[in-house]
Amino acid sequence: MTIQADDLFRIFNYGVLPFWLLLVILPRARITGMLVHSGVMPCVLGVAYTALLAMSIAGANPDAPALDFSSIEGIRAGFQSDVALLAGWIHYLAFDLFVGAWCCRDAARIGIPHLAVIPALVLVLMAGPAGLLLYIAVRGIWKRRFTLREAG
Repeated sequence: MTIQADDLFRIFNYGVLPFWLLLVILPRARITGMLVHSGVMPCVLGVAYTALLAMSIAGANPDAPALDFSSIEGIRAGFQSDVALLAGWIHYLAFDLFVGAWCCRDAARIGIPHLAVIPALVLVLMAGPAGLLLYIAVRGIWKRRFTLREAG
């Protein structure tokens, strides 16, 4: 029995959710530190991404155009195979989880209450850069509020 790209998609897509739950519910727990903040899970995703990318390149059709990131057509052509598309999706999963973990660590470091970070975490999971933008806004508001309060 061989595993199909669609099966791997489900495994990785749903497989990251427990790690996101750790970030949301137990951001400072030891298990979260070991699996998420340490980079273990983002690295596991990185290994899967690298393997799928290599498989995609190795299995490329010799008649297909060369990988080209200089145009939208080149990118579209590069993601024609399910394996390449899955690699691209895992790229998102890895970086979004890494960014979510960074938001949690950074918020804890500067004293932002975790409840204020949760909306940004949800948005990082669903729409990476928009969630990062929200976190940076929360961070800026928190730091400015703290600085103004201290200034009297």
